[in-house]
Amino acid sequence: MAGIHAETLPSFSPPGNVDDLSPQNRTGWSTSMSDWIDLEIQRGTGSGSPLTQFFNGTVTAYNQNQAGATITWTGFPNKVRLFYILQLVLTITKIAIAEGDDDVRRWRAADATRDVQDEYLEWSLIRNNAGNIVRVVFTCEGPEYWNFFVAKERDGAVETIKSLNQPLLDDVPKSSFFWPNQSDPSNESKWIYNPRNQYNNSTASGTITHLVQGANTLRAEINIAAQATILRKTASGNPVTNSDRLIRCSGFGDPDRNSDPRIGYGINQLASQGNAVSLKDPVAIYITDLDTGTLKLDRYGDTSRLEDIPEGTFTFQRGDITKQQGLRLRVQIPDGEKAPDGRQLTVSDIYDTKTQRHIDFGAQIADYIKVGVHGVVIGGVQVAPREFCPPFDTANTSFMDMVPQLKAAITKQASPHNRVTNLNMPRKIGTKADAGHK
Repeated sequence: MAGIHAETLPSFSPPGNVDDLSPQNRTGWSTSMSDWIDLEIQRGTGSGSPLTQFFNGTVTAYNQNQAGATITWTGFPNKVRLFYILQLVLTITKIAIAEGDDDVRRWRAADATRDVQDEYLEWSLIRNNAGNIVRVVFTCEGPEYWNFFVAKERDGAVETIKSLNQPLLDDVPKSSFFWPNQSDPSNESKWIYNPRNQYNNSTASGTITHLVQGANTLRAEINIAAQATILRKTASGNPVTNSDRLIRCSGFGDPDRNSDPRIGYGINQLASQGNAVSLKDPVAIYITDLDTGTLKLDRYGDTSRLEDIPEGTFTFQRGDITKQQGLRLRVQIPDGEKAPDGRQLTVSDIYDTKTQRHIDFGAQIADYIKVGVHGVVIGGVQVAPREFCPPFDTANTSFMDMVPQLKAAITKQASPHNRVTNLNMPRKIGTKADAGHK
């Protein structure tokens, strides 16, 4: 590796290099990240040996100018995409959907609850009185960062949450985001952040802060990347290279997702080529791409005179999409874009020339979002001996485990959405007028 300058990272940066934290708390975040990576290294192969092909960039020097490797997948949940699962959803919920094809059914299912949005991408939307989507927001920010942010800088975190979701949360009291202490509810120092507060739990409120689906965590990403550096072999000694067999063999993640098998396979391939591997700073799950090539504005409502999407419709509110490090995407037609009858245009006036449908679900946009992780390597390391697979088993998390919660969530949200006529209206979600739709 002559001629390549290697050095250690001075610290781990916050996801997307966001500028939320004080210098002291940025250091604290870096320490947490370093500890999580070290824990995975020490956890090792399961045979008592630490990992030799996964490294901590603040401890081990590496070339920080390398292009690295980006591993991506589609943001729409693969479990919901599977046809037999779609049929199961319709059966167990007893929801009769006479109209629509399999696409409509899968979009409807994915929009029903955050608990099936398990590709490290979640979204929430809000509709107007006509049922059209006014705004849909996607996030891939892990809960760990926000738990840390709220714990260290409570007021700043709450203001950031409100700012990202304005004007819907402008008048919401701070206490709405916390569990109060039952014996001393007015003492803010005893409040505990509630990640699944009412403004970060629904697919139909139009408000969202970070991921809440149980498998969508930053630590899960680190665990998968670390365990994937372990090279595997079958009982007969043959290398395990198939992505499905590899994830089941190593016991990381869920083989039915788009994400976990791709992360595992991509990292494993790097390790098998004689590399030590780590996640690129700033470590996070990212929106790496949004393909809007087939999306057009149907201003006249008859698809005969389609236009380019107005500038400002797709806004990355956090992260840097130019570096494939998007964290939060808001989709909303800018104010002032009108139909010939004077009606403010909405997201539902966007027409997809590929599917030949208007946007009626947030999940339709998720089809065009790529999510991913970025890896870095140290080349020319000694490849660790391959480990035997443990007894074959399925992943810990299965779709059937979600069925009771999915059924309840879809049934609950079969009632009308929270709706606003205009996002600039003073009425906010969570008021008494909306009480019947929560």
